[in-house]
Amino acid sequence: MILGQGGKETATYEDLKASDEAHQMHGFGHPLMQKGPRQLVVFESGDGAVLKDVMGKEYLDAMGGITVAHLGHGRKDLAQVAFEQMTKLEVSSNQRNLTNKNAVKLCERLSGLAAQAFPEKITGSRVYLTTGGGEGIEAAYHLALRYWNKSGPLGTSYGGGYKKQKLISFRNCYHGSTFVSASMKPEFSDYGWKRWMEGHERDVYESSSHRMFCNIDPPHELFFERSKLKHGESVGQAAGDDGAVDMHRDFFPLAEWICRKYGILMIADEIMSFAKMGHWFGMELYGMYPDIMVISKGLICGYLPAGAVIYRNDIWKTAFNNISTKMMLSDVWQYDYTWSGHPVCSAVALRALDIIDQENLIEICAKRGREFLDILKSELEGLHTVQQVRGTGIMIGIDLISDIATDIEQKVLLEYGIVLRASTNKHCLLLTPPYSMTDEQFKKVAESLRKVLRSFATLGESAISKSRQN
Repeated sequence: MILGQGGKETATYEDLKASDEAHQMHGFGHPLMQKGPRQLVVFESGDGAVLKDVMGKEYLDAMGGITVAHLGHGRKDLAQVAFEQMTKLEVSSNQRNLTNKNAVKLCERLSGLAAQAFPEKITGSRVYLTTGGGEGIEAAYHLALRYWNKSGPLGTSYGGGYKKQKLISFRNCYHGSTFVSASMKPEFSDYGWKRWMEGHERDVYESSSHRMFCNIDPPHELFFERSKLKHGESVGQAAGDDGAVDMHRDFFPLAEWICRKYGILMIADEIMSFAKMGHWFGMELYGMYPDIMVISKGLICGYLPAGAVIYRNDIWKTAFNNISTKMMLSDVWQYDYTWSGHPVCSAVALRALDIIDQENLIEICAKRGREFLDILKSELEGLHTVQQVRGTGIMIGIDLISDIATDIEQKVLLEYGIVLRASTNKHCLLLTPPYSMTDEQFKKVAESLRKVLRSFATLGESAISKSRQN
């Protein structure tokens, strides 16, 4: 350590690197990723679409934090809202009959957005506030379990209803790292949790090109193994983390029809898509409405942790025994987090929603997304390593011919100062830049990607696929 101005401790890059290796665990990481050939990048500040590390090097944030910085970095108006709320009421309970003004206003706002987005389908909704998407998936599943336990001819305050418990999701989906959401990934079995993986077969077939339903004929009921679809299961959608997979426009309406036919609750994972695809909710693109929606990232745009689960009123009422006058212990919602409905997070989320609304950013998002997509296609289409460039709004994916996405991600970061992300299956690159990224900045992103991808184009298939072999 060295002493800076005023006697304050200032860490050098080498100090921080050594401390990081000695003390910190990184998400989706391994100790070897913090040393060796991978150079540690330590960010210190941000402004708009630009990040700066402790060495003074600037980066273009084409990832928007972790697909979250819709409004860009360094907005003082949001910081001021947080400061003012902290000096007024920094925390309060949101349990039982306690709450705070900001939590109430935020739930009302989100319920209104859902009614506005699906005017003929959702006439009322209930909102449960969380601090992130993974928590939201857990809360969605918990209420779905209550719903099936309380519904049907056997549903009572003591349970005895259908008791449906199975979740159906896409292979390679990512819905968070909490227990339930993580259990939907095949990798979960690596931890020895075989029991939770029982029945998690590939209920929805994947196309051989790793793009699922991108470029195939309209799907039909045969894409589902009907023998496995029992009345009362729950099914969720996913697209973002696998590289902005653009589902066939007929897919979700058909999936909705199947869910209604077999009595399945549809849970829409809107964690990444909320306020990012040219609509408030991604499901608006497909003309269908879910039973439960989980939102997070665009709700507060990275300035604090926040999320929400939006339940249709009829789902919520059934889960609570249709609000009977007699309340049993088993009727109580035995679920909450310390930070749910946090007054500071709720205040900043309300201000973020105001900014998105007042600055017409939903419409701008759709327009900027088309412009960014055109720039990328002009630079990348035709390259040997690129299979497809796709996207909706500011959620853009580059589909590669092989599992080289992690290599591309690191090379473009360290050599060109571009921050983006490889998809879970390592076949795609995901770009979700802030609304404020300029055409000039995005052109630099596209040009840098072209240079890196061209360097890989000269490699043979055996070299390109080394990550699959390793």
